Amino acid sequence: MRAVFAAMIAVIGIVRPAVADDARPAMSPDRPVQCGRDREGQLWRIQCDAAAKVCLYAPNDELDLDGRRTKPLDRARSCPIFDEAFDRGKLEAQGYKLVAGIPDAPWGWMRDDRGRVFQTNFDLKRRLYIGASYSPQWVTHSPVDRSRLAMNFGLLVWEDFDGDNRHRLRLVEGDVHLEPFSAELVLAHYELSRRFIDPLLRVTTFVGTPQRHDLRLNLGMWTEAGRMEAPRSTLGDSYLWRFGSAQLILDLWQSARLDSYARLRGGVGVDRQYTDVAGNRSAIVPEAAFEIDTVLDSAGFHNVRFELSEELPQYFLPLPNAQTQAHRLRAKLQYETILLAINDQPVSLNVAAGSEKRNDLPGVTDQWAFVMDAGLRYSLWAPPRPR
Repeated sequence: MRAVFAAMIAVIGIVRPAVADDARPAMSPDRPVQCGRDREGQLWRIQCDAAAKVCLYAPNDELDLDGRRTKPLDRARSCPIFDEAFDRGKLEAQGYKLVAGIPDAPWGWMRDDRGRVFQTNFDLKRRLYIGASYSPQWVTHSPVDRSRLAMNFGLLVWEDFDGDNRHRLRLVEGDVHLEPFSAELVLAHYELSRRFIDPLLRVTTFVGTPQRHDLRLNLGMWTEAGRMEAPRSTLGDSYLWRFGSAQLILDLWQSARLDSYARLRGGVGVDRQYTDVAGNRSAIVPEAAFEIDTVLDSAGFHNVRFELSEELPQYFLPLPNAQTQAHRLRAKLQYETILLAINDQPVSLNVAAGSEKRNDLPGVTDQWAFVMDAGLRYSLWAPPRPR
């Protein structure tokens, strides 16, 4: 039996296709693969499909341009050696056909015709990243500032889905704008989205065929700790430190894995602000927002996010304008798409448009400011999206 299998492997070696043939079928990562050596000691991978009556075969090594083996396959499953139960003649008698193929690759990866593996699926909701962008700004009744550049970063962006809940964690994430300088940084952010199986209300309609309609109240939580803003005005530097913030989430729409949503959230935070003109002030900050965050494709290449938020700081000491209440309005639309990958880590194009209106900073007029961003982000780590 070993001799029969060796002869079969030798035939495979003789009839293997040219390396340039990229029309070969790829082995499935979901079906078992077995291996055997030919008379020269070379290892081959073989995968049989009982329904299609086809057995794919491929080298268990990467190939160079001339078809010579160079090294074992990267990210390849273990490949048990055929035992004596394998009989090529028996398979052919059962109607199986041997076809040259491409070795199997794990989920989120694929191989070229030479067996080289590369990642094709990326989860931008689980990553470490750095980026740079061109960020012009225009303030109402002022000239456009076309010289601004920006840097953005995230030490850890992590999301986990356990079936009914999605946990989102972000550590040390923010951006820095240059000339004029401004910065925004969040040390720690955690939120929880939940899908409630039992509906809050069950409504049955009797117009035509009776139908049941479920109304679910998908509530979650949103928290932040250590948010810092460092805007600059004509009257000097200012710093805003958000000790903490807690909000309640109401998901108006959720995707199957809760990685896309449309939602409302609202709650309260505690701020402390310092300015060169007015000194230190603390505030209780009611806040509310409407958000849309969605991944447009299964491979994670196209991501869209929209946020509209309002904050109403209630200061314990009056502002320089003698008021104790202020407002901050913000809106931002962002689109990010993956362009290419370097060492299997994605380089993405990020474009965004945003606006802000606030009256809590001395030297900043209560006018709308508009910002455009266009730049690149490099993820130092971004695994494939879960299946």
